[in-house]
Parts: sequence; C-alpha cells; structure tokens
Amino acid sequence: MDAPGLIPSLIGAPLSPAGGPAAGTVEDLLVDAASRPVWLLVRLRAASRPYTFVPASRMATRADAIVVPYDEAALRESPVRLDDPGPFRRAYATLLGRYYGLRAPSSDPRGLRAAPVSRAAA
Repeated sequence: MDAPGLIPSLIGAPLSPAGGPAAGTVEDLLVDAASRPVWLLVRLRAASRPYTFVPASRMATRADAIVVPYDEAALRESPVRLDDPGPFRRAYATLLGRYYGLRAPSSDPRGLRAAPVSRAAA
C-alpha cells in the first residue's frame, strides 16, 4: 500500500464508524517506517475533546467516506481524546492498542500531513 498516494483521498474525508453516518473528519494519516498506514488522526463532530486516533489497519474506502469497523460510541469512548491535534505519544500506542485489541507498531509513526509525529514518552 502506497501511503503517500492515499493522502488526497484520506485527509479531509468524512469518517464513518461501522458504515453508519459520518462521525468526524480524518485530519492526518500516521504511517510506520515502511509507509504503511497505522493510525488515523480524527476530529469527531460535536465533541468537547474532538481529536482521537483510530486504527487504520482495517479501514475501507467508500465513495463518500472512510469506513472503520468501530461504532461511534467506541470512538467517543477512546482512552485518548485531545483538545488539539498533538504528537502521538508512546503512552497513546499502549492505551489505544489495548482498547482496540491491537499490537502497538514496532516503529514510530509519523504524520503525513503535518510535521513529523513523535512518540515521546507522555
């Protein structure tokens, strides 16, 4: 999968949880050292702490949205919710991996839209 080729279709796209109506917008795509998508930085609609990270490994594209296999409640109850987009931290990988039942990537993810994303200790 060529991550740089995904940017135009992902960044700014609506995010649809479990195929339902859009719950937010994809703000950035974080990739591993091999440029494989690892996390989506998402801004949830109507949320007091709108930014969260959603696993990119099981995303699918639809003509009108990016679809992830998690329901909206799961996205809103994520253990990592941010007021503003910020660096991806090692602690986030641990919390989110447990929450979504995933193994944390072995390499530091980097954002493709913004400045490089760091996984510094929280």
